[in-house]
Amino acid sequence: AMQQAAEATPQKMISLAGLTKEVVDSLCAECRSGPDDVCQIANVLFPNGFSCAGSKAAMDKLLDKASGTDGCLQAKELKTSGAFHTSCMMPAREKLLAALKEVEPKMKPPTCDVYVNLTGKKIPAGTPVPDIVDLLADQLTNCVQWMPCMQAMIKDGISEFYECGPMKQLKAMMKRIEMTAWKTTQNIHV
Repeated sequence: AMQQAAEATPQKMISLAGLTKEVVDSLCAECRSGPDDVCQIANVLFPNGFSCAGSKAAMDKLLDKASGTDGCLQAKELKTSGAFHTSCMMPAREKLLAALKEVEPKMKPPTCDVYVNLTGKKIPAGTPVPDIVDLLADQLTNCVQWMPCMQAMIKDGISEFYECGPMKQLKAMMKRIEMTAWKTTQNIHV
């Protein structure tokens, strides 16, 4: 469903580092040329580190504007096929929501606390399934709050972090979020 939504219109994602959220939000607003144009922060990754996504034309403008903005350390196109975590994914959200509603009667509330990247906050064990279904669907069309999520976990006393996979992207972001947590983040190669 996400791939179909990505192919519906020309879309792009870019990575930005070095600019504040306020500056990035302002640049995004400048790059939208009409009500149907999408240009927004898609991921809050670390302090002054974001990915942005939207319509290809708006993202091309953002890449140029950000590159020429004082303080910009990085502005580069990401190798993705769509504008994930934006309104461009609304058709995929509807399909995911329908699928989740179909299996909702078989789902059970979580037995432990879960940190949700949609809000950057913790939901407690026992959260009703319908609330979780909505959070899962909304995550497709809204900004991922990665840094706030990690900060909430650290504040709550979580001290061990594991990145499973072949890369070290999450550990690199953790270094910028909180140095002590970075030291206890382990990469598990699978």
